[in-house]
Amino acid sequence: MKRTLFIVVACLALAACASIPLGTLWKLRGFDETTLVQLEPSDLRAALSLEPAVGVRPDSVELALELTRDGAGPERHAFGLEQANGPGPLDRERRYSLWRLDAAGIRALASVQRSLRAARAADTTAYSGATFSVNFQPDFQGEPPDALQASVQLLLSPEDGWLLLLDEAELPVTR
Repeated sequence: MKRTLFIVVACLALAACASIPLGTLWKLRGFDETTLVQLEPSDLRAALSLEPAVGVRPDSVELALELTRDGAGPERHAFGLEQANGPGPLDRERRYSLWRLDAAGIRALASVQRSLRAARAADTTAYSGATFSVNFQPDFQGEPPDALQASVQLLLSPEDGWLLLLDEAELPVTR
């Protein structure tokens, strides 16, 4: 009997449960609307590590971007991810699955970037914040554990390297 279990990993929203490393905060200190517009969508990567080692349902993995603007509600965008090959985070302690934007995700992020450029050109109110999160659904084979330990890293550009978003955060499994 299969159980449908769903876990959403909101990387930056879980700061209360897991500490975001100072190195990540330092790298993101200059991240702004201009930086977001200049990202190359095909460079984006997410890396997931789960303990105990369980699979991830490939159709459930997405990168979400929430933009906030003063005086307006949040604007949420979701971009599909597909499994990728290539170099991942250099972490000898953990095994990561690597994900990249799928074709629709690349087009969707490019569309968001065009909208940001147009808003800036029209001199409308700039965005005041951005939050990235990686969402996924584990694929448990057999009895699920009570909790998962998750580490999530994000690569925005090869030049900047991997950003550790979640470092061994304990996530309860709900049934």
